[in-house]
Amino acid sequence: MNDKKYPLAPLAGIDNASPRDDALVVGGDERRVFLRDAVNVTIEQGRASMRAGLRQVSGAALRCLWQSPLHGDVFAAEGSQWVRVNPADWSLHALAEIGPGDVSHLVLGGQVLAAGDTGIWRYNGQDAQRLTLERGPAPGVAAGTGSLVKGSYGVALAWLRGALEGPLSVMVNCAVPANGALTIVAPPPLDTSVTGMRLYVTRPDGGELLRAGDYALAPTLEIPLLPALGAPPPFAGMDPMPTGQHLALWRGRLLTARGSVLRFSEAMAYHVHHPLHGFVQMPQRITFLAPVDGGIFVGQVDHVAFLRGASPGELALERKSGAAPVPGTAVELPAEVAGQASGGGRAVVAWLAGNGFVLGTPDGGIIEPHAKRLRGIAGARGTSVVFGGRLAAAVT
Repeated sequence: MNDKKYPLAPLAGIDNASPRDDALVVGGDERRVFLRDAVNVTIEQGRASMRAGLRQVSGAALRCLWQSPLHGDVFAAEGSQWVRVNPADWSLHALAEIGPGDVSHLVLGGQVLAAGDTGIWRYNGQDAQRLTLERGPAPGVAAGTGSLVKGSYGVALAWLRGALEGPLSVMVNCAVPANGALTIVAPPPLDTSVTGMRLYVTRPDGGELLRAGDYALAPTLEIPLLPALGAPPPFAGMDPMPTGQHLALWRGRLLTARGSVLRFSEAMAYHVHHPLHGFVQMPQRITFLAPVDGGIFVGQVDHVAFLRGASPGELALERKSGAAPVPGTAVELPAEVAGQASGGGRAVVAWLAGNGFVLGTPDGGIIEPHAKRLRGIAGARGTSVVFGGRLAAAVT
């Protein structure tokens, strides 16, 4: 080009979609020049500068590297281990056996959660434990000698970890004679973090299960007299919250996704899940989860869907972008980066698609600022970060 007639500044970015080269120069009061390609440069305020170089900082094969916004701690996966990374010297501290697959992170209640092949783990700053508790086993129940009224009693139990209660076991019935007792045998828990068990019993000859008390772990437990009964079990019919390849938090519920199934925890009970009602079957394999106020953006293989609603039972499926998203590239944007799209400081999400970055607004709308200029972006997976007021994605 003739530099006098077609100066190269100010630069506006890349345009590989326009068929004619003269479309790369936008005239008017705010003249801009688009480039067909730009390698190893950063374009900012209309000028290009050389992008900083890279250096190897660790010989470990780290994957799913993530920095917590809570305290700046860095986490990753190495082999089958979930590790905490010290970025000062890139030393590693193993936290849990999480499996060889991808790991997804988030902050919940002042703790870091990680979902991997072996389950959902939480790190409290000292050590890592499973978020979930296994379902209580069906107890063995036999009649003994005591002061119980004659009748048939139903018995079930749930494991405890401190104040946290797990899913309820199957109820077992036992016929007790007059002046009888309940002898209960509970198999030992496989989870070494279990600290006790909560017993639920019916009144004689039927009725609902009611809380009979909390007990230390022991091979057998004798109930010679029916104690004062309390509340019914909160997690009857529940399962431990399943893990998944994607992890998110939405309206007091934990979300996980594996394959084409999106699962929800119970409200404010992140460790349990209703297997009959707490899921949504999506049309295609899920490639990311991005919750906003109005619902949940869900990445699909060749488009993005939006589940609109405020609770799992009222979610309505809407098909959004026709451009295929790059798996794993969804990220929440701070209000200062999202600008007017935030609608007054509310959460806005972004993901990389075949036509550039796409913004998902709080009310479920999408904005495709690069749709007319970019095309052909694809990758098997990627990750997005907001750094220095810029949105960037690494794609493989």
